[in-house]
Amino acid sequence: MATIEDNKRLALDTWEALRRGEVKSAFAKMADDVTWRIPGLLPPVSGLKRGKEEILGFLRWAAATFPSGFQTEVKGVYGDGGTVVLELVNRSTAANGRPYENEYCFVFEVDGRKIRAVREYVDTQKVDAIINR
Repeated sequence: MATIEDNKRLALDTWEALRRGEVKSAFAKMADDVTWRIPGLLPPVSGLKRGKEEILGFLRWAAATFPSGFQTEVKGVYGDGGTVVLELVNRSTAANGRPYENEYCFVFEVDGRKIRAVREYVDTQKVDAIINR
């Protein structure tokens, strides 16, 4: 049985793999039917992504929108049972040359040493203002 510390490490390792563009490594840590939900009204950011293919499409969009990748400052990692909360700040430069900095809160639901769901809370209005205006 995974401990809370195991779950926290899994969430951090998965985030770091995604940040580095190591999608295969990150997906190996996720259940096949994983979901990723981002509240808001900003397509293609907001909404529910079901399964690795839909998540991959979103990651491709993010990579094109922020081609220099993200520099991440982890503010906190909190765990309770199968839930891990990762609080961080991402910084980057958007494809349009504008600087980007935004606060994030990820909630990872872990089951059987695999991530089965991700909820991402981010200021989508800030994303919109940087990439679309």
